[in-house]
Amino acid sequence: MSRSSTPAYNFRRAPIGNGRASQPSRSATPTLGRNTITLEEWESKAPLSDEQLGSISVVKDKLAQRPLPEKFNARAGPSNPQPIKPPNWPSHSSPISSFPSSPTPQSTSRLAPLDPLHPSSIVTPQQFHEHFTALTLSTEHEQDSLYRDHLAEIVGLREKCDNLVNLLKEGETEVGEMLRCLEYVEERSESLRGACEDLLEEQTHLLTHTSQLAHRLTFFTFLELAQRMLNNPSSTLVLSEEFLPMVKRLDECLGYLAEHNDFKDAELYLIRYQQCMTRSMTLIKIYFINTIRALGAEVGKRLADKSLSETTTMALLYTKFNSLSPTLQPLLAELEHRVALTPDELTSLLNECHSAWMSTRQSLIGGRVAEEVIRMDPTASDLVDLTRVGCSYLKQTCLDEFNLYKSFFLSGESQLYGFLETLCDYLYDHLRPRILHEPSLEVLCSVCTVLQALMVLDVDSDEQQVLDTPVSTPGSYEGSDYFGAKRPSSRRQASDSSTIMTRQDSQRKRRKPLNRLHTEVLLKMVLQDAQTRLVFRAQALLRADVEYYAPHDGDLDYPEKLSKGVNARARQMAVSLDEEDDDAPAFFSLPSAEAQESWYPTLRVTLWVLSCLYTHVKSSVFEDLAQESIILCRISLSSAAQLLSAKKPEDGNLFLVRHLLLLKEMTAGLELGQRRGERGWSGITDFLRSLLDNAGTMLGYTRVFKYSEPLTDAKADVDRSLKAACENLISICTQAAMSPLQPFLDKAANRSDLSSQDWAKPHKVMELHDQFKKGVRREVEQWEAKLMLYLQDQDTVKVLVPPAQNSIVDAYRHFHDLIRAEYDFSTAAAILTPSAVQSLLYA
Repeated sequence: MSRSSTPAYNFRRAPIGNGRASQPSRSATPTLGRNTITLEEWESKAPLSDEQLGSISVVKDKLAQRPLPEKFNARAGPSNPQPIKPPNWPSHSSPISSFPSSPTPQSTSRLAPLDPLHPSSIVTPQQFHEHFTALTLSTEHEQDSLYRDHLAEIVGLREKCDNLVNLLKEGETEVGEMLRCLEYVEERSESLRGACEDLLEEQTHLLTHTSQLAHRLTFFTFLELAQRMLNNPSSTLVLSEEFLPMVKRLDECLGYLAEHNDFKDAELYLIRYQQCMTRSMTLIKIYFINTIRALGAEVGKRLADKSLSETTTMALLYTKFNSLSPTLQPLLAELEHRVALTPDELTSLLNECHSAWMSTRQSLIGGRVAEEVIRMDPTASDLVDLTRVGCSYLKQTCLDEFNLYKSFFLSGESQLYGFLETLCDYLYDHLRPRILHEPSLEVLCSVCTVLQALMVLDVDSDEQQVLDTPVSTPGSYEGSDYFGAKRPSSRRQASDSSTIMTRQDSQRKRRKPLNRLHTEVLLKMVLQDAQTRLVFRAQALLRADVEYYAPHDGDLDYPEKLSKGVNARARQMAVSLDEEDDDAPAFFSLPSAEAQESWYPTLRVTLWVLSCLYTHVKSSVFEDLAQESIILCRISLSSAAQLLSAKKPEDGNLFLVRHLLLLKEMTAGLELGQRRGERGWSGITDFLRSLLDNAGTMLGYTRVFKYSEPLTDAKADVDRSLKAACENLISICTQAAMSPLQPFLDKAANRSDLSSQDWAKPHKVMELHDQFKKGVRREVEQWEAKLMLYLQDQDTVKVLVPPAQNSIVDAYRHFHDLIRAEYDFSTAAAILTPSAVQSLLYA
């Protein structure tokens, strides 16, 4: 049985007809399904050459005369020895043979074969009949020979097809057998493949386990190698090429066993590996300490020779030590790395290395620094020069020590800065006593400037980084900046060390250890001493020259003092009262001494002290001092104004307004108690305009500031005093302008029927009115001239004049209402209306 996929063979068999008519002759077989071509088309598509046409003519000539077939050649003569044999006819087709043959002369002869087609003679009818029958059959046979040949061919082809079908059936049987065998082979092959894969998988599994076991065993078998290497008594073991890889491998073994402590004897091996690690780190420590101490002793002996040049000395102190860095630094790095992982066990080893380094460097560099400080003559030299030269030298020395230390270690900042501070103490022991006894405020400010300049130069390159160790971390600065105005480029922001610390502390970020030398840590103590002394001296000066100041002759000589140097004061006031001033406090750039001659001494001292303290103390301290000094200055100015008012009331108030405006404007950049970077007012003119906005009551105090935050004591105190002084000035101006009318108003306050009184007759009223009309403008102009003399600023004067004019109009309105109520129409119509007075004043 063949498979379904075996192709079937289909044999083309010619249809076998029932009659002879269904089998046309071969020559007459039509070519069905094909397009026939005519001879003309054939000639046109395949023309023949002359040679080909000649060959066809020769063949045609040869075939023109066809000879008779050989079977007919026997009749032509007896020379043909082979007669034609009739075919073997079947018995049913030869009825003639059943008739008895006619006797012939030769019928009895058996030697010659009988040939019906070619009888030697026809004698009897039977012979003729037989001959005729033979000819007929022969003719029919010749006519059917083509069909019989075709039939025979078909029969042969059929037999071949039957044989082919049998072969195909046999092949199909064999193929089926082969497929069954193939299936059997595939099944067995699949089983074999599965078995092989199982074997390979098992082999891989075993190999993996073997590899894993071998890998895990290395963490146990390495112990013997490590112990054998560490038992080597050589002092240079740590320098061998195998030492650091061995330490790294120990680290790997420790980590692996710590993660897989469930292995057999893992804890025991862990302890032994830890002992090996401790032994390794101890060897590093011993080698480092011995090497550094030996080098220190050698350099110390060389430095004992006083004839050495500076270059040789520096080479011995730094270059010679630096030459050991490539050898010792990798060893110390391994120790520091392990200390970070297991600080409890190895920290003491690293501390011993740090101590050995510090003691060695102290023995070499300490005496040299002390000698250099002594050469600076710290007791007799100028304090500022000593601070500048000494701190610069210490900064360079500390920087050299820092760089040398950094070439060996990556940790130990606290120990390093402790060592550097001991070097700085050689100078600080001389600076501190002199700073604490220095009486001059200028000298103390210069000392602070020098120290802050050194710190700023150090911080500028690395503003965003802070130290990691407590010892080296600068003290934090609490509270917001005292100055409310924005000063992105001011000197206080650039030089105030406390502000720098705050900016760093507010942006705490981890940084690379030992990135740079923090000079501010080393200068912090002496700067704090200088700042403390500066604050103390400032307080003493404020107490002596402001709080307890007694005016001298000429201090209150106003307005005569204002007539001297009017132009200088005008320039100063024009600058200070500009609302577009820079945000920095005006006292930071005080005017010239000529411009300050007209200032009261307590104001000069206050502003000068604030200018000294502004860039040299912490903001919180400066804020307290500024509050105190401003209040003390205001009190002293009020006391001086009272003394001056006893003689000249108007000049006393003008004196107070002038100095309070100066005090307020010169401290305008200080936002005491307000948000940082915001100003409480945008200028003195705006302040006065807001202060005196309500001309009737002159109590527009709540509109002074842009922000509704409560005022601090200093500002509130100054603003209250300034407001009161301005009101007094306006009141004085009003009284002077109303002086012709005021006695009349006082008498008429409790009287009735004024027109009947002798002193209140209409013509008397008109006289008083005319006096007022003539003098009111003059009085206002004189008052305005005095304001200009004291304030020297047209804008400020223009702010104060309108409230005074409004006050005069309000006072006159009372007189006008009284006349209209008590007198007839003619008298009331003759006097000025309040609007007319206002127009007169504003003309």
